[in-house]
Amino acid sequence: MAQSGMPSDAASAATGALYDVELQALDDRTFHLRWHGQHAAALLTALRHLHLAGPVRQVEWGTYQVVLDGASARRLLRAVLDDEAWCHEPVELVHHPADGLADPIELGTALELLDDGRFYSLVADLY
Repeated sequence: MAQSGMPSDAASAATGALYDVELQALDDRTFHLRWHGQHAAALLTALRHLHLAGPVRQVEWGTYQVVLDGASARRLLRAVLDDEAWCHEPVELVHHPADGLADPIELGTALELLDDGRFYSLVADLY
């Protein structure tokens, strides 16, 4: 059952057309990853559920944000993306300053880039 004012998973799936995840290092905004699709949808669903019991905040309808250290971010992403196929899903390594360009890498490789000693902002959106 959805909390008052919080859309259900089914309502989100029916309404939204694009799921998007952005992961950025807090101390170095040039480290910026972005991905879309079913794995972004799975992460948004997880953040929505964690929002009720933890440090995840709802920024606006369909947007959830959490700040985690590298090890915690890696654990969350691995827990949410529970099959081996996700490792090969495409992720964009965004260029900064924002020039509209991004290098494609695999999601599994992106997780290896996370530094345990850094903090990251993880934002999942539904448009």
